[in-house]
Amino acid sequence: MKLIKYNQTKISDEKALTGLVNSQIEYEVKGAKGKLDYHGPKFAPDLWHQILSFFRWTHKEHQSECQVRLYVNVKLGRWAAWAFPQAARTGMTARELPVQETPEKAKERFASWSSEPSDDWLYFGTVHHHCSASAFQSGTDEQNEWNQDGLHITVGRMDGERHDLHARFYLGGNCYEPDLSLFWAIDPELAEQVPAALHHQLACHQMGAKVTVDFPDQWRHHLVETQPEPRPLVPLRHWDMDDLHLPLLTQVDEALEDIHHQCGVMSVREEEWLADLQALAGNEVLQVILTVCIKHQVTPEALINVAVQSLLEY
Repeated sequence: MKLIKYNQTKISDEKALTGLVNSQIEYEVKGAKGKLDYHGPKFAPDLWHQILSFFRWTHKEHQSECQVRLYVNVKLGRWAAWAFPQAARTGMTARELPVQETPEKAKERFASWSSEPSDDWLYFGTVHHHCSASAFQSGTDEQNEWNQDGLHITVGRMDGERHDLHARFYLGGNCYEPDLSLFWAIDPELAEQVPAALHHQLACHQMGAKVTVDFPDQWRHHLVETQPEPRPLVPLRHWDMDDLHLPLLTQVDEALEDIHHQCGVMSVREEEWLADLQALAGNEVLQVILTVCIKHQVTPEALINVAVQSLLEY
């Protein structure tokens, strides 16, 4: 795995001569190279299909993202997954609830893995889906994952003919670009016909297949209905300019989630609002109008009403 983001950005060096001088130098790290080798077990196909079947169920029944945690047991040579209590109907957000796992619930979890309770199970990643949107690492995902060692996978296009995947591997705050063929057993005959450089894409293709299997019934019960805060369908009358200090990536992520949620309420598919967004980005006149509306904190409707009234009076 290739290092793509590194955590260490500064290195300090100190030197002192007692009673004479004391120096300190702080270096800024401008670049880093590294790799990570994975030698652990691969996912059992049935486990992976359980996860995706659960995701499709939550997307259909609750119209929201959901998440499972990944665990690996080196001694047993296998992976396991578990969906902890989380909020339902959250749109493009997966939010686990602060519920402490009881000893009885822990026994249920281990029993579903056909295992006795053991510290040999290491929490080592997550999988969550992006509803009908494509798979990508959002700004929120990055904030949640960088300090959680292991493999993190986003699954997209839950209502498509085939799902797409995006994966990251974190260790010690450093991010690596994983080769999913290290975690997924590609058919040996097929693997021989495809160059090794394409095995990751082949693994993603196979893992994106829609294979429906049963999943633990506890996962269904762990989707908890919560009362969402009321949100206006078109909150254009209250431009909030106080959030402009946020990092651009976070702003874009929150904006996309907001658009997806509000368009979902209006039964507007992602393909439709993406087409409108592309049209807006490519139209200079619309860009001017939008910029002016934001600058003066008025809505397009208000401009139209005043313009029409002016024409009538003329």
